[in-house]
Amino acid sequence: MKSIELFAGAGGLAIATANAGFEHEAVLEWDQNACDTIRRNKAAGLPHLHGCEVVQGDVSEYNFKQHAGTVGFVSGGPPCQPFSIGGKHKGMDDSRNMFPHAVRAVR
Repeated sequence: MKSIELFAGAGGLAIATANAGFEHEAVLEWDQNACDTIRRNKAAGLPHLHGCEVVQGDVSEYNFKQHAGTVGFVSGGPPCQPFSIGGKHKGMDDSRNMFPHAVRAVR
């Protein structure tokens, strides 16, 4: 089954979902160091990244419609800082709240 991963970090969840049989069309992450790690692992030939696009950028600006009809699984862990006890407790009013974009990806 084709998949995309949001908030990929350095690709740990991508490895797990690929080992479970999913084939990534794209992995999305904004952090350059994390994307560089994914790109290096892809260049080294790690099978869990074969054929996937590494998208470095803001998930809130990504057009998910290009995956309509081909992707059957969306994975990822939206940042929890807006809701964390250690955060500022702004929740839905925090600009870092990426949960709506995760829902948008699934839709």
